[in-house]
Amino acid sequence: MYLINGKEVKKEDFSIPVQDLVVWRGDGIFEAIRIHGGFLFALEKHMDRFKNSAKKMYFENIDFNKIQQDLIKLASNFDTGYVRVIIGRGVSVDEFNVYIFHQETVSFPESYSLQSQKAHWMAGGDFGINEIHNIAAKTTSYAMNMNETRLAEKKGFTDALLVNREGVVLEGPSFSIGWVKEGKVFVPDLDLGILDSVTRRCLIEIGESGAFDIEVGRISIDELYKVDTVFVLSTAKHAIFVKRIDEAEYSEDPLVGVIKDSFKIEIEKEKSGKL
Repeated sequence: MYLINGKEVKKEDFSIPVQDLVVWRGDGIFEAIRIHGGFLFALEKHMDRFKNSAKKMYFENIDFNKIQQDLIKLASNFDTGYVRVIIGRGVSVDEFNVYIFHQETVSFPESYSLQSQKAHWMAGGDFGINEIHNIAAKTTSYAMNMNETRLAEKKGFTDALLVNREGVVLEGPSFSIGWVKEGKVFVPDLDLGILDSVTRRCLIEIGESGAFDIEVGRISIDELYKVDTVFVLSTAKHAIFVKRIDEAEYSEDPLVGVIKDSFKIEIEKEKSGKL
């Protein structure tokens, strides 16, 4: 199922004009939401972030209520996979188009190996999240992130782990990072300039509800080598164990399983509340 500005089109007609600024300059924003039996988990959180991204990137006059209705409509036709929505700048600054489509479920390895790489294009803690207006916007400008993924793959790793100049851990190219040390779960803080991941936000809420101890903080790559367990988080990845980072290897802490089970419980709880 494919929608352009709310109108259903055939797959062969679902395309973005090459002259649009979203193609030329990556001038666009997007969201990806996982489908669970026709239900979109954490939809309100995704929409709040989408609106915030639009504000940060100066997209105006967006009918988010219509977009949300279209997302729900599309998701109701599928048991699994993801709904993706892109707002892309058109041929001029004042023009935009909304693209919504279904993506099949992506398969991931049971564990990851990550290569740490310095991310020169990220704020990395030099600016607070409220200090620079466009920090943490979820834009379509992912070229540098994907470049680091390709480099890691060429070196035999599953993906990359981005760090700042001083080696402070930030995030993955397309996922958030978390770690376990002495029975407590940790995630990086948003003032590092990382994406305000919805899955990360849900993890914090689950932990604060009493499922496990959780803390927001910072850690250097050298310190990360010494923790008990590392895991990755995203809409498609509700805590996947990281077996290796650079030359450091880890064993999977039972808390990773607790996190996975907690997400399943939250999904069912939210789904039941919407019925």
